[in-house]
Amino acid sequence: MSPFTAAQQQQLADLLNQHAAEGNTMRLDEVQGFVLALVSGPDPVDMAAWLPEILADEALFDESEHAQVAALVSAWAAALSDSLRQKKLPELVLYEDEDGDTDFYTWCNAYLYALDVAPTDWFASVDDEAFEDLFYPVMALGGVYDATEEQEALFEISSKERTSLQSDLPHALLAIYQYWQVRLHKPATIRHEGGKTGRNEPCPCGSGKKYKACCAREA
Repeated sequence: MSPFTAAQQQQLADLLNQHAAEGNTMRLDEVQGFVLALVSGPDPVDMAAWLPEILADEALFDESEHAQVAALVSAWAAALSDSLRQKKLPELVLYEDEDGDTDFYTWCNAYLYALDVAPTDWFASVDDEAFEDLFYPVMALGGVYDATEEQEALFEISSKERTSLQSDLPHALLAIYQYWQVRLHKPATIRHEGGKTGRNEPCPCGSGKKYKACCAREA
């Protein structure tokens, strides 16, 4: 799988940015957060179906622009998925906020937005406190615990802890992907119905032999 190059990122950014002021099109950092969440989770990913969420106002994009964005986003999704599969930490595309600081807030909110619109409710389907703990860096940097007009801050995050969370974020994102992979590929437990076959009884495979002289040898 070819990596998603800096040139491709710039091409996608240019396509998105030309209409960003007119509508609610995602920025490049938001696209990465949104797509990374989708390829990390339990649902099959058809990026064409998610393109309206990225473009928001599709009418602003002509046919050629729409096709280019679709191709680039699909290529990026494939590259991100392949990188996670190889256990590589994601290299995050991060912009600066109005204060000139690295804008983790917007990236993390795009990631969390994907969870809101994904077909599977991640937390309800897992119901595992250890799984929820993996999301602490995403939620903390995404402002989930911050004060709002409706609520006070759930707790204060120090500058030192925030810096630590920023370093932890790529590791948490990879761990979330790996958690789902283990869960999705966990072998099913096979339960045999009925009582056990006696060693001197006819083998249930239909060979006509006694069980001890047939399938019991392979058990």
